[in-house]
Amino acid sequence: MLKLVYMFSTILLLVLLIVIIPTAVAAIIGAPLALTRKRQVKDIIKKAALKPGQIFYELGCGTGRMMIAFSKQANIRVIGFELSPLFYIFSLLNLKIHRVKNYELYLKDFFGANLNKADIVFCFLMPKALAKLRSKFEKELKPGAKIISPGFKIKGWHPYLVIKDSKNLPVYFYRR
Repeated sequence: MLKLVYMFSTILLLVLLIVIIPTAVAAIIGAPLALTRKRQVKDIIKKAALKPGQIFYELGCGTGRMMIAFSKQANIRVIGFELSPLFYIFSLLNLKIHRVKNYELYLKDFFGANLNKADIVFCFLMPKALAKLRSKFEKELKPGAKIISPGFKIKGWHPYLVIKDSKNLPVYFYRR
């Protein structure tokens, strides 16, 4: 019985260390899981004006839903970053289930990622994370790259487009 309790405690500790703690850290430094409403996704994609061959980055990809949606709309490459092992696995499975072929998915902090190849960056993040990303965007994104931020503005920048309706959070579109 004591061996069973020890084994259960060890497994619980491993789950805590490997899954729960990184998920909590990801929520604190970026944002907790927040899904863009399905009816809003089509409008975002339409307004993003995708072109074949473009590269879409999702910072904090959560379930991979936006990566899947963008990849299905145009012949583009999608790249996602997720810090939570739990959501990374979920995203990976979701991408495979939806047969997305042209993707890269990284289990890493997007603050350390190089964004210089991005044509479009999607980031449903908290204002603190967006403020920290602003200088990274200014240094790394090529001129003309688009940044899409649902829910929160990037302080000090002026969006070229805002999608607003009474049922959803606003979505801010910026151009580097």
